[in-house]
Amino acid sequence: MNKTTKTILIIVGSLLALCVCGVVTLSVTGLWSAWKFTNWAETNTTRDIYEVAPMINEIATITLPDGFGSPYGMHLGEITSVGFASQSKNTHLMLTQFPTGTSINTQELMQQMSKYSADQDPRWDTAPTTVIEQKPVTIRGREAILTISEGTSSDGTTYRTAIANFEGNGGPAVVMIAGPIDEWDSAMVEAFIASIQ
Repeated sequence: MNKTTKTILIIVGSLLALCVCGVVTLSVTGLWSAWKFTNWAETNTTRDIYEVAPMINEIATITLPDGFGSPYGMHLGEITSVGFASQSKNTHLMLTQFPTGTSINTQELMQQMSKYSADQDPRWDTAPTTVIEQKPVTIRGREAILTISEGTSSDGTTYRTAIANFEGNGGPAVVMIAGPIDEWDSAMVEAFIASIQ
């Protein structure tokens, strides 16, 4: 088992342990604990652009494509993740930064996200994807490989994902763009990737 798999499993295990501890604590201490747990979750996740903006800056500087909004961001230990959705809410852009020393294999990361997803009916990641293109890109002045994959969601929608890893401001990071093929805009994907500084 390599370091990436261990890291993902540790994160997933920690989340499961946190949920179990949360349920036990809630059942023992009642409403006071529910309020405390909700308060903790709210302080670590946000949909306020003024709170998401500093999280983005922890990872990199970006230029958001036209039509993207609905910001969200979270801190989970040393992991920072931010994202935005298109106007249709079907296409998503996400940047996630991991602690220094984490080794990231993008294909394995996608498999682990699918395998350990807490969402029982996610739009993506439930079916195998096929890599349709891998191409060199430059992110923050360094060469990276952008992998574009295609798959079919549980509701029969054909979708694409583009994923690449790069060095963020505070550690290794991943950029991912995912959405249905009828909304896929290759020019937007390339422009967004190029904007990451």
